[in-house]
Amino acid sequence: MTLNISPVDALWVLIQGQTKAVRKALTKRLLEEEQATKSQQENIKKSLTKAFDELHKGQVKHNARCLFSK
Repeated sequence: MTLNISPVDALWVLIQGQTKAVRKALTKRLLEEEQATKSQQENIKKSLTKAFDELHKGQVKHNARCLFSK
């Protein structure tokens, strides 16, 4: 008989077997990573919003199509 254990379940068992200090450190690292991702997304959102606002106001002086052509 073969048991199929998902990678998530296997990882969860490994984490549960760690000391409380290790589990807290892993949690802290995961939360920091999530916050960094959210910050990146917010910066991208602000940058795109600014770029589109400038485009709609006619403040863009160059042809944006040329930026990606070779």
